[in-house]
Amino acid sequence: MKTEHLIEKIVLKNQYRISQKEKEKILLPILKKQIEYNRINPNINSMYNKLHIDISKIQSLEQIPFIPVNMFKKFDLLTCNKKDIIRILNSSSTTTGIPSKVYLDRYTAIHQSQSLLTTLKSFLGGKRRPLLILDTEAVNKSGNILSARGAAIRGISNFASSITYAMDGQNEDLKINFERLNKFEQDNSGKEILVYGFTYIIWSKFLRIMERKNIKLDLSNMKLMHSGGWKKLSSEKVGKEEFNSRVASIFSAKRENIMDFYGMAEQLGVIFVDCECGYKHVPDFADIIIRDFNSLRESKIGKRGIIEVISILGSSYPSQAVLTEDVGELIGIDDCKCGRKGKYFKFKSRMQRSETRGCGDTFAEREKDR
Repeated sequence: MKTEHLIEKIVLKNQYRISQKEKEKILLPILKKQIEYNRINPNINSMYNKLHIDISKIQSLEQIPFIPVNMFKKFDLLTCNKKDIIRILNSSSTTTGIPSKVYLDRYTAIHQSQSLLTTLKSFLGGKRRPLLILDTEAVNKSGNILSARGAAIRGISNFASSITYAMDGQNEDLKINFERLNKFEQDNSGKEILVYGFTYIIWSKFLRIMERKNIKLDLSNMKLMHSGGWKKLSSEKVGKEEFNSRVASIFSAKRENIMDFYGMAEQLGVIFVDCECGYKHVPDFADIIIRDFNSLRESKIGKRGIIEVISILGSSYPSQAVLTEDVGELIGIDDCKCGRKGKYFKFKSRMQRSETRGCGDTFAEREKDR
């Protein structure tokens, strides 16, 4: 079976059904084929050669060579012909001001779209519902260059029967359109609805304004998903419990219906959603490794370390193993009370500003035209 067909077979199934041991047996041979193909990129090939990577001797997911996430800001890491690129995804670049550039070909875009659908289906079900976006329509504009916010909106939109954007404006200059928001409330009060927004935008551009004006919505039967921006909230000493409580109050909804998910532009299609027990779960087509801060070896259950995200979705860029700049803690494997199989973990924080050491040191000299 061709690799693309095998990936689709895994992605299209109901997720969180495969035990960790079985998953590793399935994913490892696919990943080994993919990283061999990655040698087409001269920077990747240079890294593999300098690290003396012998792909034939790789026997576990931990041994797959990872790429520090900041390398996507410094190099063009594409592993397909430029003529096959259908879209370029830019990260939010809130920390360094330099966005990551992720190149998508048709196969990668399809696999990532399919994976979002099957992942979210486990948490949202298959029913389409009215969707309220706490952002502006401009962020989801058409074109071959897309932001991480726009990509997330497109993914959630697959579950929408209708879409309403609650804000107007550009970039960070966002204002609530109260007329549009009130109409959405009138049309959907008592109905099952979905709400999505970027975490920091919800906090700074929506919640605070609604609280200041003492406005509450009658949308108690809603589920709100949000992602991104926790670093800014942490600097304001805002934790998840406070965020969930205050957002739920604005919508007159239950706190358990506020669902945070962790994801990254460099691993589009792979998201980790909070389950009803409060833990983030790994879908069957992906994995995480929590690596020790000093040795970069895999940490044991209950230990904190750097989050590495593994995925079989990408064919146009090296998505197979990306070492993030985030801190996580592995909570358990295969035994969460919610019933989902595989690893489950907690996101703890962003790392302090520092250059992640490791295989990134072996890349070629930074490109001159950046």
